[in-house]
Amino acid sequence: MAQQDTSSKKPFRVIVVGAGIVGLSLSHALQLANIDHVVLEKHSKIVSLHGAALMIYPGVARIFDQIGILKKIQDAMTPVQGEFSRWEDGSILKRQENIRITSEKFDMPVILFDRQKCVTHLYENLPDQSMIRTSARVERIEQDHNGVKVWLTDGTFEEGDMVIGADGVHSLVRDLMWDYAEKSDPGSIPESDKTCLFTQYKGMFGISEKDGLTDFGPSEVNVLGGQDVTKLLFTQPGIVYWAIIYKDEYSQPPKAFKPDEKEQEETAQRFKDIKFAENTSFEDIWKRKTRSGLVNVEEGILDKWHAGRIVLVGDSAHKMTADIGIGANMGIESAVVLCNTLQASLSAQPPNYHPSPAELSKLFQTYQDKRYERAKLFVTLSGSVTRMRSYQSLWKKFFVTRIAPLSFMQKMQGERMMAGFAKGPKLDYVKTRTINEDAEGWKMGQEQANGMGWMAYAVLTSAVGVGLSYAAMLKWGLPAL
Repeated sequence: MAQQDTSSKKPFRVIVVGAGIVGLSLSHALQLANIDHVVLEKHSKIVSLHGAALMIYPGVARIFDQIGILKKIQDAMTPVQGEFSRWEDGSILKRQENIRITSEKFDMPVILFDRQKCVTHLYENLPDQSMIRTSARVERIEQDHNGVKVWLTDGTFEEGDMVIGADGVHSLVRDLMWDYAEKSDPGSIPESDKTCLFTQYKGMFGISEKDGLTDFGPSEVNVLGGQDVTKLLFTQPGIVYWAIIYKDEYSQPPKAFKPDEKEQEETAQRFKDIKFAENTSFEDIWKRKTRSGLVNVEEGILDKWHAGRIVLVGDSAHKMTADIGIGANMGIESAVVLCNTLQASLSAQPPNYHPSPAELSKLFQTYQDKRYERAKLFVTLSGSVTRMRSYQSLWKKFFVTRIAPLSFMQKMQGERMMAGFAKGPKLDYVKTRTINEDAEGWKMGQEQANGMGWMAYAVLTSAVGVGLSYAAMLKWGLPAL
């Protein structure tokens, strides 16, 4: 171990870039670990209007319980009362039970929530909000053996021991990390990481008033397939959250996409006649909108999440499509694993310990090793579901409309998903507050540890689906693609 100057009065300090859901979760976790830090947010306000609905599954709900905001979120939302998969014309294909069963197994509701309100809860309930710095746009990062300095566009800077890039899929920190690695350690970042992200879909997301949309209940989840398009519609009392995810030009790496209001309106007109229910078209929803956005839907995962004193968390390292609503959950999980790794390392050291770059690199690699396979699995699974629901081959359409709804497939998929939620990480150094960890759902994760793993399950499900689809197509004289 390298010699450290433990006489320094400066504590170990973390600089987090990005105060979205992941960055604010990091601040909660770091404050609970008594780790000094600052969170830099380029915008002037923390609570932005970007994004629409958010699903919080049991694993992350447990983390929110640890940091003390779960009860407040639960009090502000209505548990899901209906879950439907629908045909392309909006008619009901099947009433689903996965969310209800998951809620029962874990003895708490799956959270269907407003992304903006989630950010509000995370920020307003921070023990110390002074650790969040707004209007702090990063310009460059300087690092050496003794520490790191993050320069801002206003000419000021923040100093510390490490930088966490929680600044999303268009991460500036990631670009600066690559620049540093190219100069200091050529070849340490795989060239494939520069192009691993790609886009094949775009997404229009928004929120509308529910008044007059009588096809939907007060708290529902609706999933619709379609040729080259998938549709999601969630409701809470008086509110409709919706998304249209549609196939577009393939680009690797993604091309810059900054649509204006005119392009949004043109896209809305393109899809105005598609159905969300038998008597509800997108035009009906669009004219009731209160906010909306049009974005690229990036996908992919980096092979190297760190270099020098910089490490990436969330969408800056692993980005997935929105069809299973798991992206924010995976980002928060990664933040928790990184904080667990930091807390365990620092607690074994003397006060005011300052690790060398080599020691940080080892710590960062430990974090990545704990997260990579799980994150990669959900990147792959999310992309597969998007392509199933958008009917990217005849067998995919057949699988998602004829095989997946079968009771035994629903049961198997539901059990594996619940086991996956149960195996999610939590803060190692903080107790839970209100949830029942003796609930049956948490035990499913323990059972999976001794049984079929996630990757084996994914392979089995795919094989069963392909086999059943192929047999049915031959029987009914359809081409088996």
